[in-house]
Amino acid sequence: MNNTRIYTFSVLYTSFGEFNKDVPYVAAILEQEDGLRFPVRLSGYNPNQEIKIGQTVKIQKNQDGTCDYML
Repeated sequence: MNNTRIYTFSVLYTSFGEFNKDVPYVAAILEQEDGLRFPVRLSGYNPNQEIKIGQTVKIQKNQDGTCDYML
């Protein structure tokens, strides 16, 4: 069971250069059950969607060993 939750977050509405196409997006600090916290960019943000501190996120492990963190 995944217990990785949003510890804090910001919705970013400005960017620059090639990243302009990605706004708005969510930058967050996630917290695992063991207390480890780490920064991520959350995928799947919809401006009509409510995001809450403590909300569980979905984790997708990729073949290259990286992970995607999704709302």
